[in-house]
Amino acid sequence: MTKLREKLQSAAAVFTSSGAAGSVRSRSERFSLQRQILAARIAFFTGGFTVAAWAPLIPFVRNGLLLDEFRLGLLLFGLGLGSFFGMPFAGSLSERYGSRHALAFSGIGSCILLILLATVPNYYVECALLFLYGVVLSSLEVSANIYGTHLERLSGRRLLSGLHAGYSVGEMSAAAVVSLLFMSGASPLCAITIAMTAMALLFAAVLPSIPQVQRSADAEDKHAAVFIIPRGFMLLLCILAGSAFLAEGAMLDWAALYLHDEGGVPLETAGLGYTFFVAAMSISRGLGDRLAERFGSVRVLATGFAMVIASLLVMIVIPTPVTLFAALFIMGLGIANAAPLLISNAAHDPTVNQSSAVTTVTTVGYAGLMAGPALIGFLAHATSLKGAFLCIVVLMSLASIIAHNWRRRFHSPERA
Repeated sequence: MTKLREKLQSAAAVFTSSGAAGSVRSRSERFSLQRQILAARIAFFTGGFTVAAWAPLIPFVRNGLLLDEFRLGLLLFGLGLGSFFGMPFAGSLSERYGSRHALAFSGIGSCILLILLATVPNYYVECALLFLYGVVLSSLEVSANIYGTHLERLSGRRLLSGLHAGYSVGEMSAAAVVSLLFMSGASPLCAITIAMTAMALLFAAVLPSIPQVQRSADAEDKHAAVFIIPRGFMLLLCILAGSAFLAEGAMLDWAALYLHDEGGVPLETAGLGYTFFVAAMSISRGLGDRLAERFGSVRVLATGFAMVIASLLVMIVIPTPVTLFAALFIMGLGIANAAPLLISNAAHDPTVNQSSAVTTVTTVGYAGLMAGPALIGFLAHATSLKGAFLCIVVLMSLASIIAHNWRRRFHSPERA
């Protein structure tokens, strides 16, 4: 009897020890996942920060190089052109060298290039630097989205809207920090150097938490991160992404100039208009998942597009400082969830490989973000800045009609 009791106690001890070890291992895995998600948020934050830090610099570049709308549009076209090369390159970079190396190259590289852009050496060197900036910046955007979808599969829950909120917070932080540095009397080079050095150090600190995810190692996903020719529903998503990102890019590069030229806002404070825009995007993306679950993707997209159209019309008809700042805020609320919803719908398209779908829609979307400002510059030179903004109204109206006609194909979040 004593021997039997001793055996039972021994078995219980082994079971308890095994359970404790499993619990510790589970807690360790959860902690590791949280660190990876935090690193992904910082990666998206870095993308938004470096994009928005360029916006307040544009008026100083224009004035320093004495550029008209056409030459400024041509300069900005280098950013869009670089993005076309950088985005497909990002997929191959992540596939061959892993997520950590792809994000390190593009994140730290974008910070360094922005400092070089702030030196404003001459027109042709600035064009070349902006082209390279487009390459590394678009690589960062695509690599971050690829890594974000990996974390969604790893965690089994939706994360992309929250990660994109980190991008918006990065935009808001950069616009505010750089504008405040300008207002305090710092030169463009000094302000950008301070902001980008701090950003690079923060990003470098979280890089060790990002695993070397190499998608090609998985036989099932060996074609992941490859750009595909969009057809059918995927083509629709690309059109919507390109339209929405183009409108966002127009505000990135032209909102400050519009506030100054049409609204009479001083150059030193005009950059705060974009801060209003991205602050609204941060708020809206924080609510994006719940809104999509309650009302559906199509309704959220349609309402957002309507808000963008109405805001642009107000900016065109009533260009006073108060109405311009208010319109930018409302526009940010409306356009905020276009990116995460469209990328999420692409990922749930059963006819296309998930990573290929995400890469394709992200590439087209961010191409619109980068190429849009150049297009606005050319249209503004041919007509006026108001006329260019009116063209965005027409584009967004057409996108709304197309989305309505394809509404039954959109993925329902509650089935995620």
